Amino acid sequence: MKEIIFNIIAAIWFIAVLLGTLFFGTIFTVMVFFFDIVQMLKTGFSVSPIGFVFCFIFGLVFAITGFVPVFRRCYYKLPWLYPYCVMLTMNLFIISIAESILAKGFSVISTPRHIITVILMLVQVIGCRIAMSVYFNKYPMILHKYDRAA
Repeated sequence: MKEIIFNIIAAIWFIAVLLGTLFFGTIFTVMVFFFDIVQMLKTGFSVSPIGFVFCFIFGLVFAITGFVPVFRRCYYKLPWLYPYCVMLTMNLFIISIAESILAKGFSVISTPRHIITVILMLVQVIGCRIAMSVYFNKYPMILHKYDRAA
């Protein structure tokens, strides 16, 4: 009976919180980042970077899902979900850093500074993505059976 109750609680958490966070993080947040960066490039003026707020909120939801044993069942029922959440959080963090670099560079009206900032942002995104790929190649994300919640 206890297992059924725990599965129901995990399903409610998945449907009510985690599914919305995944959808919002995957679709809406990437669009917000893209439109903010495009707006800065088109206008030449800085906008307020909000990426770290999104990254914190999504990271908090994913961390609660991983720390609470009942909610962690979502990761065991759907084995692809844990790597997806980790990579989504890391990608949001990389894009947040890029957005902040661009916002700092475009806070001053100077064409050479804008060009240097765009180049720096591209190097940062490519470098971080390469570092993330190397890290995940060396340490793959695997949920071990002994990590399982009782």
